[in-house]
Amino acid sequence: MARTNEEIKVGVVVVVAAVLFLTALGFVGGFNLFRRKKAEYTTYFKFAGGLEPGSFVRFGGFKVGTIESAGIDPQDSTRIRVTLQVNAGTPVRTNSKARISTLGFLGENYLEVSPGTRDAALLPPGGEIPAVEIVQLADVFNNVNNVTLNANKLVNDFDDRFLALSDSANQLIKNLNEVVAPENREHFNSLLANADGMLKESRPRVDKTLANLEVASGKLTPTLDNVNATIGKTHKLADHLDAVVIENRKEIHDALLRLETSLADAQRLINNLDDTVDVNRGNLDETLENIRATSQNLKEFSDTLKQRPYSLIRVKTEKDRLPPTGK
Repeated sequence: MARTNEEIKVGVVVVVAAVLFLTALGFVGGFNLFRRKKAEYTTYFKFAGGLEPGSFVRFGGFKVGTIESAGIDPQDSTRIRVTLQVNAGTPVRTNSKARISTLGFLGENYLEVSPGTRDAALLPPGGEIPAVEIVQLADVFNNVNNVTLNANKLVNDFDDRFLALSDSANQLIKNLNEVVAPENREHFNSLLANADGMLKESRPRVDKTLANLEVASGKLTPTLDNVNATIGKTHKLADHLDAVVIENRKEIHDALLRLETSLADAQRLINNLDDTVDVNRGNLDETLENIRATSQNLKEFSDTLKQRPYSLIRVKTEKDRLPPTGK
């Protein structure tokens, strides 16, 4: 009976040890003892330092899962593909962000998923969570160095410009000193005195010119009034002409049509005359030649009567003159 009790005690110790061992595996090694449902998501980083399979995933600071895998993206070798698994029901939203964070300065890195906003839709499992890149200390130091170099360059440029500005100011002061020297002051005083004398001599002529301009402007005012009146009458005449044109538009149109028809008839008549002249050009030339010969005969006959008037009584038959043949 005592042996049976010992066997029972040993069995209880073994069972408790096995339960404790499995529990330790579940908490330390991430072993999912009860097979809770998980949701898988993906995110991408340019720098994923400290993330490796098994690293924790936190949502709003609470552990909700682990990193399933982390490696170079086969589609884009310039980024790191991180696959994470979180507990089913974790409210990952479409505007949630994934960033690498740490608890304290010496804590291990983990993946933090922000809750997003309440009005955003839930991100379905298998979706991609946008990543927020962390700032590296090396980048910060590089930026500080660049700012320092730019500041030094700016200071050097300012020094150079300040020296150039001071040289210009010194030259300006030197020029001013030369201008206000005693001999220059005397020269300026003489110039001012001459200018004053010229103004005194020219003042009567200037006053007379101003008076003439005032008289001319007084005479110019009625002329401008007349011009304005003429312009007004011109506008009225233009309005009357417009009214007349609008009122007699049909008659003017008909007159223009008749004028166009008359011009066409005149053009046809001129064309016909040109054709007639072209056809009878030979006859016209012969007629003109006959008229010329006749006038020549009449001239000779009149000369003969002037010289021998008695030839009208004693007529001597002479041969008829032949018209020239044009050869």
